[in-house]
Amino acid sequence: MRIQPEIFVSDVRILVSSDGTELYAEAAGDCSKPAIVFIHGFFLSSIVFDGIFDDLSWLSKAYLVRYDVRGHGRSGKPRFEDAWESRRFAEDFDTVLQAFQLTKPFVAGWSLGATNIADILSFQEPAYLSGIIYIAPLPTMGNISQVMSDVCHECFPPLIENHDVDAYQEASNTFVSLCSTFMNHSMRLACLGSFLLQPRFVAMSLLSRTQGETGLLRAGKEFGLPLLVFLGKKDDLIINEEIISWTSDWKKARVVEIDGDHTPWLGNPVLFRREVLDWVRTTASRC
Repeated sequence: MRIQPEIFVSDVRILVSSDGTELYAEAAGDCSKPAIVFIHGFFLSSIVFDGIFDDLSWLSKAYLVRYDVRGHGRSGKPRFEDAWESRRFAEDFDTVLQAFQLTKPFVAGWSLGATNIADILSFQEPAYLSGIIYIAPLPTMGNISQVMSDVCHECFPPLIENHDVDAYQEASNTFVSLCSTFMNHSMRLACLGSFLLQPRFVAMSLLSRTQGETGLLRAGKEFGLPLLVFLGKKDDLIINEEIISWTSDWKKARVVEIDGDHTPWLGNPVLFRREVLDWVRTTASRC
């Protein structure tokens, strides 16, 4: 008898955060398995994780959740200043957890999306999470200038200005190319489209916002919140040595460097999946 493959249906929702901002969110996979919430990076949207959310090997072993961070993609892009306070990003995460009834999920922050974890732990205790997965991360708003590479620094000014269209277009293309050489054409176009959806006021607000780091550092250095760090040896956007140094004082940290770029789930999907799911399974069994 032929065995039918498992079928997983995505649960797509438009949520409303505490301040009224709409959040596009999606869940897929086996809800009886550990939950992993994925947070994307700057300018882009949760569509960058399509390769993970379309993979049965992921869906059968975890409950996957993703959402468009406020100011990005299909989520709201508020124009009032207090919409960019640290607590708003923590409230957004809470809204997603409540909507999908998640308790102690793992949170995976990619690129600038990793800074959201500092927001979360500024307003929640470490026990709120089962563990942190940093994917080519910029851990906090306070250290992004040290972590970003020179070429990344060069990209940003044209991306937040509003008067030179040619410079903006060139910088957008460059930034997406630096993110990954493994994107197919459809994904590349989707990422470039994400730039056009984001107003310049929103981009500037996201880059200039502040946050506390104490909760995050206490979670790692005192509480021992488990941390998995995934780095690509050919990442052109961040300086891996800075990340390794920043996480050196964490009690329970595992650092994995692979032959990849800023999007390791695209460049080395099998290894990335195995490392993350094995770590999640082992860590969850100890919680």
